[in-house]
Amino acid sequence: MFKRALLTVLLATFLFSCNQKPEADICYTITPVKVDSVSQLKIHMSIPADTSGVTTLSFPNEAWGEENLYNTLGEMRLLNVEGVVEKDADSSRIVLMHPKDTEQLEFEYFLKQDFEGELSTRAVYRPVVNQDYFHLFSHNMFMVPENAKDQLDISLDWTSFPKEYTIHNSFGSQEREQLLKHMDKELFGSAIFVGGDFRVLSGEIQGNQISLATRGEWIPFQEEDVFQVLEQTLTCQRNFWNDHSQEYFTVTMQPFSQETGSSFQGTGLTNSFATSISNNDFTDIEQLVYLFNHELMHNWIGHTIKNENEEEQYWFSEGFTEYYTFKNIATNKINGLSGAFYIHEINRTIRDLYASPVVEAPNAEINYDNFWGNRDYSKLPYWRGAVFAFYLDQKIRETSKGKQSLDDVMHQIYKDVKANNQKLTHAYFIKVMKEFLGDDFEAFFQKHIEEGIKVDLYGLFDELGLEYDPMNDIYELGFEFTEDRKEIQSVVEGSAAWNAGLREGDEVFSRSIWQGSIDHEVELGVKRNGKTLKMAFYPIKKAMVPQLKETESNIRKLGF
Repeated sequence: MFKRALLTVLLATFLFSCNQKPEADICYTITPVKVDSVSQLKIHMSIPADTSGVTTLSFPNEAWGEENLYNTLGEMRLLNVEGVVEKDADSSRIVLMHPKDTEQLEFEYFLKQDFEGELSTRAVYRPVVNQDYFHLFSHNMFMVPENAKDQLDISLDWTSFPKEYTIHNSFGSQEREQLLKHMDKELFGSAIFVGGDFRVLSGEIQGNQISLATRGEWIPFQEEDVFQVLEQTLTCQRNFWNDHSQEYFTVTMQPFSQETGSSFQGTGLTNSFATSISNNDFTDIEQLVYLFNHELMHNWIGHTIKNENEEEQYWFSEGFTEYYTFKNIATNKINGLSGAFYIHEINRTIRDLYASPVVEAPNAEINYDNFWGNRDYSKLPYWRGAVFAFYLDQKIRETSKGKQSLDDVMHQIYKDVKANNQKLTHAYFIKVMKEFLGDDFEAFFQKHIEEGIKVDLYGLFDELGLEYDPMNDIYELGFEFTEDRKEIQSVVEGSAAWNAGLREGDEVFSRSIWQGSIDHEVELGVKRNGKTLKMAFYPIKKAMVPQLKETESNIRKLGF
């Protein structure tokens, strides 16, 4: 799951000088500096002092899976009064001790990069500060007073950077002086800030600004093509919801090195989406098409349309988002993809669902602990919800003789959210669906979502006259690693892994596994009784899993 907060805020830019007369509750002045020949950022803060003589600043030492973020802090000092600065890493705060009669504090601190070498997937959420560029998230860049009110006026002064230096963030592009009026503190804390050799591609959708900020030399695609995908995606999604209210939106995209395989990290933020992507031949633009369409759809499903209980309704917020990723791409032919792509993705999702060891686990088992601690449960609501949405879409189209679809359900839910601040609950969803599929839907929902029983796809395909193969290959890795992943703990007898010669107790010294993919071989290097063995096999088994044929007839009957 990615952390997401794609929300709209009203922005304004004014000229100001924090050092003279602050026009904001918090004034930040950001300056590029060198300390012992190492590039750093100096951040000067002007804030009201606490009358107790102790002003505390929030600054997490651990966030988003990253630990020891205080390693990125350099020198810290009070400038206008005598005092003491202390780090309280356990409480994630910086403590400023000063005279009680102090009204305003001038405080500065330095930020540095705490890892060496090239950026890798392990460091994309840590501050990046070097001679070429910076890339930081708000929570590991800007300290905020703990007692600050929820709505703040915040000023950002970037005028110390060279003119040719790009300044770009969640609140504007190439603005050297920014005043964020009535800024929600939480929204400010969920933002991306980049600068340096980033290139910015910009455009408009119905008068609203969109942009892509990226850097480096991309191997797998041209950045102009990526921007076109972004523009298509946002246009189609906003048209679908009839929502063109967001005045500014940006995507930042930084490359990192990776020898084999592709890797993406993406985070939904205020007015923005920040992504880091492996820059190699294993990455392709179709992966970005999926990434943008899934993650940006969460601006509506999951954020505007909120779950009453997060994990309990993940079948909707993740599963329906997944389904509309496929559907909107195909409907709008984003990057040239159409009905055949839709069938391909539905088939893949069906295979993944049927291959899951928890395929028919009840919805109650998709709880916080299981979802965040078990890969099988973390994937289940995506697959189950997407197949459920597909089934409902086809049934509504059939029942209404093509006059309605699941789109009408989504628009009704969105309308109720905007009018009544409705949250997505099971009872509410059943109520809406009864208007489309009748009173029997409640029992259907109970069986297939609450109890987790698979929907009858064979019956649906026969009813709609769709061509399909009843038995197909699905994913089966066929073995388990020991906890330290250095040995083979067990092998399923008769599996492809077994037939390739893999056995319990084999010591693993190399591996290449495309998790969940039936199109890539598993490659293993193992040692057994002093001998070195190499083996490769497709991780598949035959099973009763219906797969639609990619025929013109099927594409037409499915509405494309």
